[in-house]
Amino acid sequence: MQCGYRGWIIDATPDFSLGKYFAHARLVRASSDDQVDVEMHIERDLSYFDTEDEAIEVAQQWAFAWVCERGGSVDSMQGETLTSRSGVPVETPSG
Repeated sequence: MQCGYRGWIIDATPDFSLGKYFAHARLVRASSDDQVDVEMHIERDLSYFDTEDEAIEVAQQWAFAWVCERGGSVDSMQGETLTSRSGVPVETPSG
């Protein structure tokens, strides 16, 4: 499950093993400039869950908080939308 948030592409697709869904967050900084080095962060084994939806929700919420703690800002995107930069739909944190 991928979504865009404040200039980052978040992949919260969980791994499935031993009858459980393991929440992971993979973040890549969206950039329309091919000359810029790609910034990436991967957080593994956030927790495990009985359902895929629970694992995705936890991974996304962790990723949203991680981006916010580092000052990820829509203002820094110079007027472009996440969808125009990355092709991935924009989602916002719930709650």
